[in-house]
Amino acid sequence: MNTDIELLLKIQEFDKQIYQLESEFAKKLQERENLEELLTAHTLNMEQAQEEFNEILEDLNFKKNLLEEKEVLLDKLDEKSNAVQNQKQSEALNSEITIAKTNKSILEDKILEIQVVVDEKTKKNNEIQQQIDETKQKLEAFDAQITVLKNDIDKQIDQINKEKETMLNDINPNLLVKYNKISLWAKGSAVVKVENETCYGCFIKLPPQVSVLVEETEEIIYCPNCGRILYKKE
Repeated sequence: MNTDIELLLKIQEFDKQIYQLESEFAKKLQERENLEELLTAHTLNMEQAQEEFNEILEDLNFKKNLLEEKEVLLDKLDEKSNAVQNQKQSEALNSEITIAKTNKSILEDKILEIQVVVDEKTKKNNEIQQQIDETKQKLEAFDAQITVLKNDIDKQIDQINKEKETMLNDINPNLLVKYNKISLWAKGSAVVKVENETCYGCFIKLPPQVSVLVEETEEIIYCPNCGRILYKKE
């Protein structure tokens, strides 16, 4: 096997370790982003629930004020009954009292119904707030974990790069540049084996002439389809 290819394969193993560590950290960042989105969703839910709750409270207070007015009216009508002078006035007053009492009863029923809704909304809001608090706590704990993980991964990558650096001076610099360009998108599979005349990077059947060059020479051969560097499987 070409000496440069051998070195590239060793370098690629180091790069794979780095990509794996970076991928691990990226997953953690995605988990954190998911928590952020969940917190945003809970917060928006709370804002909407609070807006609905305020509207219900406003309606409740409005009806309570009306009830107070009806109670004041009934007190006045009760006082007025003492001054009734004839049957006609008495009938009119009684009718007015009946209407006021009916309206008062309707308002009391409505207030009780709204109070039930208020209690339900209060319970729901408390549950949403608990979700918000729990998600915030998870985020805080997650941030602490991420900080520790980031420091650990950075140390590991630094160590890997130090070991990798010892090989870089021994490889053809032009080939190394090409390898690095391919690695930007290949992520640990810039150099791949050829087996059964197939590129094990893109899994496309290679033209016969390319397969022959890989099998029978030590030239640096690239896959005509994906551009990866090819080597013969030992």
